[in-house]
Amino acid sequence: MSNPRPTLYAVLLAGLALTACSGGPPPPPLPTVEQVQAAKAAERLKMYEQLRTTERYDLAADIGGDIVAKFPGTPAAAEVGKTLPEVRERVASVAEARRIARLWTYNQVKEAKGVQYTAYVLAAGSPAQEGPDRVRLVLRQHPEWGQSVYLLRDESGFNCARECTVSVRFDDKPAEKLPATKPPTGEPALFIDPDVAFIGKLTKAKKVSIDTEWKDRGKRTLEFEVSGLDLAKLPNPPKK
Repeated sequence: MSNPRPTLYAVLLAGLALTACSGGPPPPPLPTVEQVQAAKAAERLKMYEQLRTTERYDLAADIGGDIVAKFPGTPAAAEVGKTLPEVRERVASVAEARRIARLWTYNQVKEAKGVQYTAYVLAAGSPAQEGPDRVRLVLRQHPEWGQSVYLLRDESGFNCARECTVSVRFDDKPAEKLPATKPPTGEPALFIDPDVAFIGKLTKAKKVSIDTEWKDRGKRTLEFEVSGLDLAKLPNPPKK
């Protein structure tokens, strides 16, 4: 005697047939390539804006440039285009400030009566290696001798009687004639006075140019990029 109840298989077939007859809702359409690209760009835009807000401009510039290059024509690329030039300017500004700051070298040396502090910057074009063409502009604070400003060559020195003058220009301002002296101990140096006024003008300048005459090379104009000086590393300025 046959089973009057339908089998499970039959029920499934009936369900499939019913679905086929009714048609059912169509599956959602797949996103277009443009929509996929726009979604990816939108996600990267969130990261770009977060980095820009937290002033991590170097990373923001990289991601922003990536969005513009890889997802052109998307809303995210258009949004990035509004701020990316400013972000890149900030990156360049920070890099330049770091470069200028690294031009200065600082030293501390213990002396019998305290600590000597020095800061120096090489003249433009001076080789990093020691030699007659290397010239430094040195700011020194000595526990006994006080504050000094001087030019220092590794060899030979400068033409100057016991006392002379040098022509100094701070940025594009008119040249000033400042008194200079050679050290009596014979070092290849040339001290520039008055030191307080010189440093005060130096800290407001980007560049200092000094006309000099070398014993072995004749007249030379020395240029120094000075705006990166960190006065906090020269902690004992003289009282004015």
